[in-house]
Amino acid sequence: MITLLFPITCKICENPIQEFSLAPVCQTCLEAPVEWTGKQCERCGLLLISSGSIHKDEFCRLCRKGVFRFEKARSFGLYEGRLRDLIQRLKYDGLRPLAKPLGRLLRNPIQRFNVDTWDVILPVPLHARRQRHRGFNQSALLAQEISRMLGIALSKDCVRVRDTPPQTGLRAAERRKNVTGAFLVPNPEKVRSLRVLLVDDVITTGATANACA
Repeated sequence: MITLLFPITCKICENPIQEFSLAPVCQTCLEAPVEWTGKQCERCGLLLISSGSIHKDEFCRLCRKGVFRFEKARSFGLYEGRLRDLIQRLKYDGLRPLAKPLGRLLRNPIQRFNVDTWDVILPVPLHARRQRHRGFNQSALLAQEISRMLGIALSKDCVRVRDTPPQTGLRAAERRKNVTGAFLVPNPEKVRSLRVLLVDDVITTGATANACA
């Protein structure tokens, strides 16, 4: 009755929502993101718009130099269009129920790994000050959904000890410098020798994942 009197509109396309949804986003927008199926770096997962960005060994320039400490990274798709809209509504508008459909999008990219080899899932942590301001960690919400899907334990054994400025607008080298020393594992023995699946909402240059690794 309330919905009939006060129709709910989608927070993305602003069309009326015809079906029940925990988040005020229509099914059309939820189903709009398209998984990347093109070329990508075999190691860092860099999505390659131009085939000239990748070497014949399937690695990008940075991975051929051995810049990254993590073993492999994958993402669902390009950070644009409806995928970007959904992530931003979760991250900045506090639409926490969106973590469930966004987490499900990661099922295919994750299953390209050997899922049985992971011991724990670890979300990229927010600094305590930023988490208090936002009220939640979007990466932790995504990690919780992935943990439920895959039946892998969730870990919180990494903390952010520096409240770094946003990475937006920084070059790759500046991003790496910005997050250097930003993360700490207080009890290294808890994760030593474990295979860790690190979860973040957006990967751009791999600087944050590398700092966590």
